[in-house]
Amino acid sequence: MAEQQKTHILDDLPTDVDALDFSPYVNTLVDIITSPQTQTPLTVGVFGTWGSGKTSLMRMVNKQLPKSFRASWFDAWMYSREEDIWRTFLLHVLGTLKDALPKEKTADLDKLTDLEDALYQPVDHEGKTGDLTIEWGKLGKGVAESAVQVGLAFLPGGTTLNDLLKELRKAEKSEEAIGKIVSAFHRERTRVHIDQIRLLEQFQQHFGELAEEYLIKKNLRLVVFIDDLDRCLPEKAVDILEAIKVFVDTPGCIFVIGMDQEVIAHGVEVKYRDLSLQTPSEDGQPHSMINGGRYLEKIIQLPFQIPPISQTDLGKFVRGLMDNWPHKDCPLVFAEAFNNNPRQIKRTVNLFMMLWQLAQKRSAKTQNLIKPLRLAKVVAIQGLYPELYQLLKETPRYLSDLEVYYRARYAGETNIEWDPKQSLAQLPPALAPYVNRETIRHILVMNPPKTPDANFTELKPDELRVYFTLAQRAESVHIGPKQLAYQIFEPQLMRIPAGPFLMGSSPNQIVNITDEMLETERLRRERPQHIVELSEYFIGKYPVTNREYQLFVIDSGFPPPPGWNANQYAEEKGDHPVVNISWEAAVAYCKWLSEKTNKQFRLPTEAEWEKAARGVDGRIYPWGNQFSANYCNTSEAGIQDTTPVGQFSPHGDSPFGCADMAGNILEWCADWYNEEEYIGRAEKSVKDPQGPETGTYRALRGGSFVLNQWNARCAVRFRLNPQFWFDFGFRVVV
Repeated sequence: MAEQQKTHILDDLPTDVDALDFSPYVNTLVDIITSPQTQTPLTVGVFGTWGSGKTSLMRMVNKQLPKSFRASWFDAWMYSREEDIWRTFLLHVLGTLKDALPKEKTADLDKLTDLEDALYQPVDHEGKTGDLTIEWGKLGKGVAESAVQVGLAFLPGGTTLNDLLKELRKAEKSEEAIGKIVSAFHRERTRVHIDQIRLLEQFQQHFGELAEEYLIKKNLRLVVFIDDLDRCLPEKAVDILEAIKVFVDTPGCIFVIGMDQEVIAHGVEVKYRDLSLQTPSEDGQPHSMINGGRYLEKIIQLPFQIPPISQTDLGKFVRGLMDNWPHKDCPLVFAEAFNNNPRQIKRTVNLFMMLWQLAQKRSAKTQNLIKPLRLAKVVAIQGLYPELYQLLKETPRYLSDLEVYYRARYAGETNIEWDPKQSLAQLPPALAPYVNRETIRHILVMNPPKTPDANFTELKPDELRVYFTLAQRAESVHIGPKQLAYQIFEPQLMRIPAGPFLMGSSPNQIVNITDEMLETERLRRERPQHIVELSEYFIGKYPVTNREYQLFVIDSGFPPPPGWNANQYAEEKGDHPVVNISWEAAVAYCKWLSEKTNKQFRLPTEAEWEKAARGVDGRIYPWGNQFSANYCNTSEAGIQDTTPVGQFSPHGDSPFGCADMAGNILEWCADWYNEEEYIGRAEKSVKDPQGPETGTYRALRGGSFVLNQWNARCAVRFRLNPQFWFDFGFRVVV
């Protein structure tokens, strides 16, 4: 037996090996940097999002520079914890220039040392005096400390401004004290500014002289690559940009900066939000006059955007990551999902390979249900849209629903009847935010419908679930009240058109029933079969699930059903129908759902439930007149527990597309129960019956996993005290 291939993990490091055909762009940047005609100083911005290849491209450029050039690499994020990162950066630049000086040039080396020392002298940079703002005109006898924002830590004599203000309260002549404070502050600030200007001029002069002597005269360049600037805090990133312009913007110097342009532009606006001028707009709200994009335009002379990677190049890159892919189309999935982010592709491929190896080692437990191409698609969705992945993890059938939707809407590849105008209505509301996500669509329909082990439409919910519980057991979602605003409350609804249908059982339909539980008296409740006309309505495609009911419990404070652990249902049962629900609890849910959606939800009447279950032709079961244990969860199936809603779709669905209307759980109806109800309707025209006005019992329909086939017929009627609960649930109507 051949040894199973061992799992290996791809590194997440930048590279100077060109696997994405960056060479034309690298060569162009190298030509610009090395050309004698390129005027310096020059700042090049290499723009791209996280993982798009900025660092790799810069490394390739650095690798091709002439050895005589003085090039260095400054990882901004590595020094982001430095209190004054601008100083650390300038020391790095000075160190790079120092390497260009011969050791015998001691005088010039001393100049560089002096420049390094000068960086440690006090400088009036933003954060010292720049934060001092005083509304002097408003200061008077009742002056308060809150009138001042003090960034200046000292004034002549070592007394802080706050100390002076405290003394001011005690002074009898406060106006005179204010005048002294103002004068002292202006004198000190003027002195500091003079020192700052003198230091800056000296630094620029000496640095420029050294660059002229050891770079320009020798046709050399000092090239500093600045990486990971967008990983720093906004004030740190801006400090480095301003240090370039203020201190070392000198002929002979080129700075190549890798950054996410939008992140840095936003950081600029964040840093200067409180310091910038505010101007009112037409809406009367103040707007900052600091624009991050325009700020960068003044810093960056040559903006270079990482180009989109062609699908051909990306496909080669992904295929080259693994020697033996478990399915030939797996690389296409990851190339489609992350078409401009090589780093995210590597990370996602690592996760995929780990899960695939785990699936092989757990094949006995997963019954070999996991196929590599399907797993690749699930892992890609997890990386692209984590919130969708969590939704699918709780309700796996949504993955099949989404693929059916895409195929029907865009390609007409399914055999189902599909009206494009109603496509969104037939899709679960929770999936509505994803219907126009082209990347997800391409992933789900990239293989033809009949491709073996590639698609999800033919899988049942429990077969889908194994893809989401591979690494760890699925857990019910812990939802706090603040998260409820982001949840989808409205269930998936099916339209039941207005018109007549056959209600109840005919003699021929019950003549062969052999179940002793269904004695003659009980069967009499279903007769006579009669015609009922109903107005149009919408009914839940599925019974209300644990996940849906959990939102109600948390938001309303209604007691959870027996069997739950506080507000949490059993693991891996988020998409199972909620059970142990009394009629009163079901009504409470409908009231809450109505308030949340501004629609009038309620329980279905017996007539509404039965029409949705059997259609208009009076069939015995939702799918026809012959029972099949493969179409529903009754005792014949031997499951002896609830199953995920939709587990037996589409074969077990009703003519109107409603699922789980035979077996699984008994469902409450709105009506009071009257076993003589049908007798009173004989030979009458009946429309929209509501049942008796009063009664002792409420009606239930649908059979259960603990009951047999005869109790799963569409016409069977059950009754119970509305306060009782057991394996009872419900679905809603609007």
